[in-house]
Amino acid sequence: MSGHINLYRKLIDLLEKEKLERRGYQLWIINSIIKAKRDGKNVIVELDAGMGKRVISYLISRIFADEGVLIITPSRASVWDMYIYFKKTSGSNDWFGTIMGGVSKRIKTWSLKNRRVIISTPISLARILEKYPDLAEGFNTIIINEVDKVLRRAPRYEQIYKNQKPNIGSATERDSSSMLVYPWNILKRRLPKDSCWIGMSGTLRDEHYVFSRDGIEIKKELETLANVLFPKSALVIITMDKLIERTDARDYILRNLTIISPIPVFDSKVKILVDCISMEMDQVIDRIKELYGRIFPDEITPLRTREKIQRTIAVLSSNNPLKIKFLRLALARRHILANTPDVYRKFLSKPLFRKIVERYAGLNINEIIPDKSSKIQKIIEIVKKWAELGQNIIIITSFVKTAIRMWRKLKEKSIANIYMLTGKTYNKRAILEKFRKNRPSVLILTPVAERDLDFPEASIVIIHDIISTVKSMYQRIKRARRSNVLILYYSDTFEERKVSILISRMIKRYPWSIRIRGS
Repeated sequence: MSGHINLYRKLIDLLEKEKLERRGYQLWIINSIIKAKRDGKNVIVELDAGMGKRVISYLISRIFADEGVLIITPSRASVWDMYIYFKKTSGSNDWFGTIMGGVSKRIKTWSLKNRRVIISTPISLARILEKYPDLAEGFNTIIINEVDKVLRRAPRYEQIYKNQKPNIGSATERDSSSMLVYPWNILKRRLPKDSCWIGMSGTLRDEHYVFSRDGIEIKKELETLANVLFPKSALVIITMDKLIERTDARDYILRNLTIISPIPVFDSKVKILVDCISMEMDQVIDRIKELYGRIFPDEITPLRTREKIQRTIAVLSSNNPLKIKFLRLALARRHILANTPDVYRKFLSKPLFRKIVERYAGLNINEIIPDKSSKIQKIIEIVKKWAELGQNIIIITSFVKTAIRMWRKLKEKSIANIYMLTGKTYNKRAILEKFRKNRPSVLILTPVAERDLDFPEASIVIIHDIISTVKSMYQRIKRARRSNVLILYYSDTFEERKVSILISRMIKRYPWSIRIRGS
């Protein structure tokens, strides 16, 4: 007990010495981790965006000054951000090291041997430990940032089929590493089992799919994480509900409140295209359910059953004609909703789509492909309005070609300080600095570019097109803090229904930090 008290006093002294804000909920989390380490337990922490997962990682690294601490974070960008924070806060970088792509193997191995604290990406760490497994032995505490990303969202093809026959078996009968994405199936074996593993994420309320004796089933990701990742059965789980109930967390949540405004965009031609393709997709799903009902058993509602088939259709064999057709239809609908007409026009000119439009609408498809994107026109109106008020604006879109087209159209309107980040952008840090420095500014992002980045400077976030999962959508809208999020959708189409479902599920799962304008 005296050791526990000494560590807590050390924590308080550290906060005062380095002039860090003293937040009750962060102290409560760290105190719980100290107790868990003492009792030989692992920990899962659900902590919403903007509430200081990086700060908690830093404080843990500092108070356990005689122990090795390994921090695993998803991307190079998050490693770099953590490196900057640790160095700036402590005034030195001689007590920790980083392991990520672009760092030589010699420096990686030297850091693992000589630095007490390591910040690493999973892939770089796994590659080193595959060659030098003993280098992991010195770490007493392992912090896994965005721990939810270690799970597969759906079963793999080889888990379902063996020689084209269902391979039925319960989750407990399979190696649990099959539920982990690469390289966590490797890291689980290589990292020391007797260390205290601490998993942190802002989104631990989603679902994923596993294959059991009863076919594909929906499981809670928190339960699966507890069962398949952590080496110790004794586990402390800290949820946002618990933090709100027992600490001052609510006061800080209100600082980061997100206001969502659904923005309808009407386009009669888009409506016809989307409706025709959606009806054909429904026919394919019904046929899959008829033929493969054993793999896709009914859920509590028909909607949930259809969602399950759509999200796990990859388990069907690669040459399955229904799977091939469904994926082509889904891709076409995705392009219509998220891309520009000049991009998807050629794709829709194929016989499959011509016949579908003729069958359901009695029209020639060439007559109903729009000349321009109604969504981009709407975004121009919104950006001009908010830029005149001096606001920084983020626009998130799924496709690079859409981002480029949007950037050009905004430039044509003489809107100043327009920047763009995609997965192919090399000078990412310089662009981010310009966006943060200049006001007003507009930053257009694609999903690869937005990954693991936060933008507290932005007051407006425009979502050009939505994505399918509640978790991904929530992470996307929380890129900024204290922001207004405008979600565009084509009205009276499948997309409107999808937006409505996603928003209602986000409110149900993350009620503390989002509000809907007008509700």
